[in-house]
Amino acid sequence: LMAQMTGDRGQTSLDLSGGKVSVEYGRPALAGRDVKSMLQPGMEWRLGSNAATTLDTNIDLKFGNKTVAKGKYVLKAKFVEEGKWLLLVTEDDKTLAEVPMTTGTNPSPVENVTIKLEKQGTGGKLTVSWGTLNVAAAFQKA
Repeated sequence: LMAQMTGDRGQTSLDLSGGKVSVEYGRPALAGRDVKSMLQPGMEWRLGSNAATTLDTNIDLKFGNKTVAKGKYVLKAKFVEEGKWLLLVTEDDKTLAEVPMTTGTNPSPVENVTIKLEKQGTGGKLTVSWGTLNVAAAFQKA
């Protein structure tokens, strides 16, 4: 319980086409809150708590039609409207890529923010779960 209170950090990584992609993030707890009631359309979410959520990749990645060069970036998500989310890949507060995310629902609520990188076809998929919220973005090696 203490770990949650000190703002636990989570980490996930994926080996992709000879490269490595990893994400490091804060894991706030729901603590009885409802994710949907905390979000207003147009709001950007830092995908976690405390220090920024970072994407670290040693290969160039392609999100949709946008190429993101290897390096370290800050990830955010934008809640556009019900059922519509964008993953924002940013650097120095400048958005380099806006990627439409698929939305779903977790079968049972996830207490702490959980980000997962997993293989999907020849590329990968980044999934964010919190409460019943489940949003995902696909990417490829560029």
